[in-house]
Amino acid sequence: MIKGREQEQIVQKLTEQMHKRGLDALILTSADGVFYSTGFAVRSLYRSGKTGNAVSVVTSDGKVTLVCSEFEKMAAQDVCDPSIHIEAYPVWIYIEDYAFEGMKKEVQPDLNRTYRIASEFIPRGEKPVNIGIQSKWITYDACCFLHETFGKEHIVDCTKLLSEARVIKTPWEIEVLRHNAQMSEQAMYKTMKATVPGMTYANIHTFFHQACLDLAPDLTAISQSHTFGANIAPAWIPQETPLMRGDIVRLDGGPYTNGYKSDLGRSYAVGNYTLPEREELYATLWKGYEWGIQHIGPGVRMCDIFRGVEQAIGMPQYIRGHFGHSISCDISGEEAPFISPEETRVFEPGMVMCFETPFYSSRRHTYNIEDTFVVTEDGIELFTHASPSLYI
Repeated sequence: MIKGREQEQIVQKLTEQMHKRGLDALILTSADGVFYSTGFAVRSLYRSGKTGNAVSVVTSDGKVTLVCSEFEKMAAQDVCDPSIHIEAYPVWIYIEDYAFEGMKKEVQPDLNRTYRIASEFIPRGEKPVNIGIQSKWITYDACCFLHETFGKEHIVDCTKLLSEARVIKTPWEIEVLRHNAQMSEQAMYKTMKATVPGMTYANIHTFFHQACLDLAPDLTAISQSHTFGANIAPAWIPQETPLMRGDIVRLDGGPYTNGYKSDLGRSYAVGNYTLPEREELYATLWKGYEWGIQHIGPGVRMCDIFRGVEQAIGMPQYIRGHFGHSISCDISGEEAPFISPEETRVFEPGMVMCFETPFYSSRRHTYNIEDTFVVTEDGIELFTHASPSLYI
C-alpha cells in the first residue's frame, strides 16, 4: 500500500456524499477517480487516456472493487488496501500466470467489458439502483449499456460529488501536498538562479525537469506550463528561442508524487534587470496577493476574497474568472472550489488551496504569484512563500 494513505477515511468521504445524494453506487472511470477510490494509479489510464482500461466501483456500504487488466493486476495488488476486491480481465499479452491450453486472445481488449464486469458488483434488489458516473470520462457505448441495465433515469453525473469528497483533505493528503509544493518551490528557485541571458525556452524546461527529479526522485509526473517574455502561451514542445536580459519568465506547475499534484507560480527577470513598468506591474499584483494572504481564513467567503483581491490590485481592465482553486489528484490540476466571484462557500480547516494573481501580456510579459496553503483552525499555513521581487 501507499504508506500512510487513509483508504478508510477516503471511502467514508465518498459514501457520505453518496448518502447525501441518494446514490447506491459509483462507477469511476477517470485516472484520478480510480486512483482516489482505490489508491492505484492505473498506468494505462494516465498514459493512453482510453476510458475503460480500468474502472472502480464504490457502493454505499463502503465496498470498493477495482476492475483492471491481468497485465496490471499484480501492480494493483502491491498498492491496494486488502479491503479492495480486484477483478481482472484477460488481454492480448501472454502471461504465464493466467494462461491455460486452448484459451483465445483478442487483438485488443473490448473496453466495454469492464463496465459489464463492474455492473456485476452493484447489488440489485426490488428497488431501482441509483448510480453515479463521470459523464466526461465514459464512452457512448458504455453509457448506453448502463442505461439499458439500470434505467436511464437512474444514471446521474457524479463529478460534483467526487470533487466535494476531495475538498477536505486527510492528514496524509495534506502532508503529500505540502511535500509536493515545497519540492516545486525548491526546483523553481534552482531554475531561477541558473537562468542567464542566452538560455532557451527548452533549456529552462530541461533544467526545471531535472531539478524536480533531483529533489523528488519518487515523482510520477511534472507539470510545466511556463511562459517566456512576450510569448503568453505555454508550449507543449518548448522552442529553442533564446532569452534576453530583461525578459520575464513565469514558471508554473511542479512535480507529482503519490498520485497528487503541485501547482506553484513564480516570476523573475532574466539577468536581474527589467523595465520599470514591469517592476511596477509586479508590485501591483503583489498588493492583491498580499491582501488575499492576510485575509484568507476559516469562515471567510471565497467570493469576498475574490472581490478584495480585485480592489487591492485596482486595475479596472484586470478581469479574471478566479484567483485560486483547490488541489488534489485531479488530472487537470485545478479543482473546485474556486476563489471566484460567485463562490459563497467559506474556507474550512483541512482545505488545501492554491492562491494566485496571474497576468498575461505580449507587451508587458507574463507573471504569476502563486502559493499553496492549508486552512487551519485559526488561519492558514503557507506551504510556500512567494517573493515580492522579480529579482533573485
